Amino acid sequence: MFVKNHALKSVALAALVAAPAFAATAYINQIGYRPGDFKELALVDANGSVDFVNAAGQVVLSVTPKAASYWDASGQNVQLVDFSKLAEAGKYSIKVNGNVLRSDLVVKSKTYEEIVKASIKWFYYQRASMALESQYAGKWARAAGHTNPTAELHNSTGASGTINSTKGWYDAGDYGRYIVNSGITTYTLLSLYEHFPQYFKSLKWNIPSEGSLPDLLAEIKYNLDWMLTMQASDGGVYHKLTSLGFPGDVMPAADNSKLYAIGKSTAGTFDFAAVMAMASRIYKPFDATYASKCLEAAKKAYAWGLSNPSRNYLANPSDVSTGAYENDNPNDEKVLAGTELYITTGDASYKQSGSSEYVSYWGDVMGLATYEKATHQAQFGGDANEAKQKILGTADKFVNRAESGFGVVMAKDDFVWGSNAVASNQGVWLLHAYYLTGEQKYYKAAVKVLDYLLGKNPLDMSFVTGYGTKSPKMPHHRPSTSDNVEEPIPGMLVGGPQPGGEDVGSAAEWKCADYRKGQAATAYTDQRCSYATNEVAINWNAPLAYLAGAIEAINSGYAPEFAAAGVAKQDVPASSSSEAPASSSSSAPQSSSSEVASSSSSAISGNSSSSVEPASSSSSFANVESSSSQGTIAIHAPVDYKTMRSTQPRLRFDDQKVFIEKNGKRFDLKGHRIK
Repeated sequence: MFVKNHALKSVALAALVAAPAFAATAYINQIGYRPGDFKELALVDANGSVDFVNAAGQVVLSVTPKAASYWDASGQNVQLVDFSKLAEAGKYSIKVNGNVLRSDLVVKSKTYEEIVKASIKWFYYQRASMALESQYAGKWARAAGHTNPTAELHNSTGASGTINSTKGWYDAGDYGRYIVNSGITTYTLLSLYEHFPQYFKSLKWNIPSEGSLPDLLAEIKYNLDWMLTMQASDGGVYHKLTSLGFPGDVMPAADNSKLYAIGKSTAGTFDFAAVMAMASRIYKPFDATYASKCLEAAKKAYAWGLSNPSRNYLANPSDVSTGAYENDNPNDEKVLAGTELYITTGDASYKQSGSSEYVSYWGDVMGLATYEKATHQAQFGGDANEAKQKILGTADKFVNRAESGFGVVMAKDDFVWGSNAVASNQGVWLLHAYYLTGEQKYYKAAVKVLDYLLGKNPLDMSFVTGYGTKSPKMPHHRPSTSDNVEEPIPGMLVGGPQPGGEDVGSAAEWKCADYRKGQAATAYTDQRCSYATNEVAINWNAPLAYLAGAIEAINSGYAPEFAAAGVAKQDVPASSSSEAPASSSSSAPQSSSSEVASSSSSAISGNSSSSVEPASSSSSFANVESSSSQGTIAIHAPVDYKTMRSTQPRLRFDDQKVFIEKNGKRFDLKGHRIK
């Protein structure tokens, strides 16, 4: 008996000794890696070389990880593993000391094409005023919502009566439509087409056609048409089209709340002018009449903004509780509007000075004007050079940041409401630096951003619904909650981790139990109650679409007209491994997530037999890099404490909550007032 017990204890002890090897985690991009691109994964709690094993069981590459470094956003020591030499298409296992860490690493060409299609097709699922038919929407088909075109003018507009307003995209998980957020969203998608027109003329994702327009322009036009209905006869633009409060968890067709056009704002009007000026030059080759209509609307809006420089939307009226998108300083919107009108018309009276070294969000669009100036050297001369230097200065900081910790661009302080949109927009910024210089370090860092969003993160998950080995299943999104379909609508980028905890509370308040674990990069929960980390929004999906779309276009041999030599690449047609061919429809692990991915592709292609399928087969992945234990610092606009007006918005961090402060009031990054 003694011998038997001793043997059992020996086995238990051996298991404990072996545990650390098996406790190791490899974080990867769960969609895949391009054969000819830089490839990196993150490794935690491992010792020894990393082996990459093909389907035949052969070790085809062995890599020694970099020295571990600390990432303060997750509280982890991480090793980065550069496996760029793994260039043959296929599906691989990752081993350390003979132990399999994961078996879902994929190398394939056209790596992000399905992410591009899904992230843009999501805007179709957000359409107001039309039924989504099964031939386009698949299992997510639904009845039309908000079909009554009549909206009452709220007294905050300074007018009475009604307007006819239809179409447009629902803003987020609710059914409001907002000019300010439509502004930055529509700009981002328009710029994607303007930078890569040839690529997007042929790329399709099964949506209703709009004449001869490419799918991307057809989708954008659906929102432009709505925006045009929001312009008053004097040129000013109503701030938003919503009910007085948020609806319950119902489908769009079941939300019968009365709609109001609410407010009229200088910032929203300038946002409108910028988008319409940009649209006029992009749509002109397809529909000159429509282009002229957009340009005239832009000019009228700009003139109204100049005549009403302080018509600011500072707070919701007392009877309104929908998203506010407040703004008390519309100068950045004015600069963007003037810049777009100057580019489109050549009229120097529109030319504006000013640029920024800070990444834009809905409340500060100066960074968008900076892109435009830097990429239009002939029109802006010295201003273009200044804008370029600001882009490169910030991009260099991003590149350096990605060489430590998890190997990602984000700093700890970037984990704010909508942190995944922060990351996506940082990637867009890096791509502009790449366009302007052709330097690979910027392209590499932009790819690392996409790696983070698609699985190379401390949560070991893709943040895009329907794509990845592990992805969100319960986003805060009313149609996905109410449609009686188990899987959420595919292609949505959820807001992502942030420690604010605005949605922490009791179930009776439709809030969540506290899901925070003390680290910014893991403060996330995949629950419908989590509007602070798991909601979706059009201005979050747009930069994801731009980032993935631009990278795919670049690797298809395209570059913006203004780009430096050598920016365009050619996707290396990886020689498929006979053991594990990796086509665009690579097989996924048999799991519920792979089933979601399969159904997602059917909705995108409109044909269940199509070879177009999202690659849910790549494993979880996280980029890790070098060696500073010091805390990272987010790049935010500088604060001149001597001259700053009390009304200037400031980003605040207090008691693990991040918010914008204006006039002593606090708002989240979607514009909602924090009580």
